[in-house]
Amino acid sequence: MAAKSYGRTFAFLSLLSSLLFCSGLRSGASPKSTLVEVWCGGDDGLTTKLRDSLENAFKSSSDFRLSEGKKPGTLTVTIPSHVGWKLVGKRTQVSYTVEFASVDNQRLGSSAGSCWEDALSTCASKIVKDARTAARKIH
Repeated sequence: MAAKSYGRTFAFLSLLSSLLFCSGLRSGASPKSTLVEVWCGGDDGLTTKLRDSLENAFKSSSDFRLSEGKKPGTLTVTIPSHVGWKLVGKRTQVSYTVEFASVDNQRLGSSAGSCWEDALSTCASKIVKDARTAARKIH
């Protein structure tokens, strides 16, 4: 009797895992991540911090893989100049604009926004979100 129960449990778990796998494929889960390169026109401290935060955000995303060498299918994310900043009370607010393009210089959009200097990951998260939209134009 116990063997029969294990057999049913195994069959149920097999069916469940198959359904979950197939639903992941239908939902648009991509087995292939987009190559991305982060380029930076500014060299000041805040711009460098944003670039570093952005690279870390791309590293953490399953949708992207950092690359170099302008490989075909790569999304380039460029911080074209120094980020802007202003003091608000005792905090520094950072404003940015980034441009998305293919390696053959096809413009794919841009992203702009602001965040606090001590929370640059907020800006990086928005840029990664916008990069997902731009990346769909490459494939």
